[in-house]
Amino acid sequence: MRTVPASAREQFDIVAAKPCPDAVRAQLEKIVSSGAFAGAERPGRFLRFVVEQALAGNPLKETLLGVEVFGRSPSYDPRLDGVVRVEAVKLRARLKEYYETEGGADPVRIDLPKGGYLPCFEALPGPPAGPIEPIERMAAPSGRAWWTDWRALLPLALALLLGGYLLARRTHPRPAIPDSSSIAVLPFVNLSSNRENEYFSDGLTDDLIDALTKVQGLRVVARGSAFQFKGKSPDIRAVGRQLNVAAVLEGSVQRSGDRLRITAQLSSVADGYHVWSETYDRRLADVFAVQDEISRAIVGALEVRVAGNPGRRLVQSPTQDPEAYTLYLQGRFHLNKWTPEGARKGIEYFAQAIAKDPGYAPAYTGMADCYTWLGVFGWSAARQAMPQARQAANRALQLDETLAAAHVSLGYVKALYDWDWPGAEREFQRALELSPGDADVHFAYSVTYLTPLGRLDEALAEIQRALAVDPLSPYKITAEGMIYSDRREYDRAVAEYRKAIELEPAFYHAYDEMLAAEIVRGRPAAVDAVMQAMRAAFPNVDDTSVRARRAAQQGKQAEARGLVEDWIQKCVRTQRPGKSCYAAQIYAGIGEKDLAFQWLEKAYEERNPLLVYAKAMPYYDNLRGEPRFQGLLEKLGLN
Repeated sequence: MRTVPASAREQFDIVAAKPCPDAVRAQLEKIVSSGAFAGAERPGRFLRFVVEQALAGNPLKETLLGVEVFGRSPSYDPRLDGVVRVEAVKLRARLKEYYETEGGADPVRIDLPKGGYLPCFEALPGPPAGPIEPIERMAAPSGRAWWTDWRALLPLALALLLGGYLLARRTHPRPAIPDSSSIAVLPFVNLSSNRENEYFSDGLTDDLIDALTKVQGLRVVARGSAFQFKGKSPDIRAVGRQLNVAAVLEGSVQRSGDRLRITAQLSSVADGYHVWSETYDRRLADVFAVQDEISRAIVGALEVRVAGNPGRRLVQSPTQDPEAYTLYLQGRFHLNKWTPEGARKGIEYFAQAIAKDPGYAPAYTGMADCYTWLGVFGWSAARQAMPQARQAANRALQLDETLAAAHVSLGYVKALYDWDWPGAEREFQRALELSPGDADVHFAYSVTYLTPLGRLDEALAEIQRALAVDPLSPYKITAEGMIYSDRREYDRAVAEYRKAIELEPAFYHAYDEMLAAEIVRGRPAAVDAVMQAMRAAFPNVDDTSVRARRAAQQGKQAEARGLVEDWIQKCVRTQRPGKSCYAAQIYAGIGEKDLAFQWLEKAYEERNPLLVYAKAMPYYDNLRGEPRFQGLLEKLGLN
């Protein structure tokens, strides 16, 4: 673009100039007929109106623009309808595109500065586009006068700088200012008469988060944190402060048969006003098109430039079968409950979605995640669940290699079951390449690859990247605590577990990890306090590990062994396979090394997914000096 920076203009005393009205109108016609404005009737009409009003000397109010340009009624209230602000953002983007491409050598520039609707006109240096009217400005002082003034002001400037530095040292740092290109998508409200349609409103929210996460330059809060506000009516400004975002998207979904009414509104955190809002009355078959329209409107309102082809769809249509889509959403709804019943129910729905559309890649990914969850947490035998997870993930990638979630699913299997560490790294790196802003990808890479290999500094950095976009997720906060435990930084670990429990008082995993940390570092009073809190929250909590260790510390080794054996028999009766790693940890904790190794060998034969953490976990510290333990790590590919 042929222009001169302001600093250069000051340096060479170039006098800014404005073109005559005829030159402005000629430039206007050139712009609205350009490729940047091709097929864009609204931006062209908007630009033409503001230019003519400015040349006539008329004031430009948002209300006037809403009525005259966008056809709103005389009672139009811009606080409730942000159409003018949204279209102004789009117009600025088109003007920027024009002057960066075909208008780069134009002698006249038309701009729409942020913060208002009055355009400015400037004649750029070069052959004049018509009679030039000089704009009055102060001449720059001479070089000698400037040097004299600078020397005279130097002591004062240094004093101010030093004072500011000392003041900064004595005050607390200011909170981070949210990036203007940052957003949280809160769970859309289900307004359907059938409450069971909640799966649909949740699924629509998930899809919007997923679509926006892929937009380069836009920071999107992940699902785990956004869904902390489900069922609540939070103040938008409070949400923004808590999540450190500049904008919040809310909405509702009403479904009746194959008809949908989707309402969405984007609000600025700075003042709580709506920036954009729209209502869509469509058929179910059009749901992906609506998601794309909403996503593009948000990108435009936040002035984020879409990399690559700006006209490409942000939301693809992974299936053309509306029934398959609703079955898929139901499967994901149940999977997100993170219970064995939810995972099994999820498999049923994903299978039905695949039966409707065998080419539906995300449904295979969902099925893979269900099987992985059951295998990792011992609700199904790993040798049964994990091969099914691998098969589903591979099929998803055959259908769509660009599906980051499918690469994560396959990465889980390669790391936790195949012990194929180079293969796992390839999958996680490909997922990061495809979706660098996805918190779940960073979480998986941290917890499933870097931590087992003992690369704990990298694992910590990666989980903190996940928390940057998912700060209120109890799962990810607990994962950070576990990495601190593996680093033997127990105070920090316990602080993270407490934070997770504050967010989700019924989050058992955080209690369990906090209990384990207090047991390992030998603080009986803290162990009792955690157990008391667990009994209050979970009346049927299992305290075998605590009682067995206490019995061993009192010299009652037979009693300790008996407690562990009773616990193992209970697992068998309740059909809970996959407990071999837990048994090994308890036996190691009470000093029964031979029994601990027996159970570690059993875990190896079962290909227990939790065995990969043997290198990092503190619960095996008293076994590390044994050649048998080093041999186990060798077989796992961890040495």
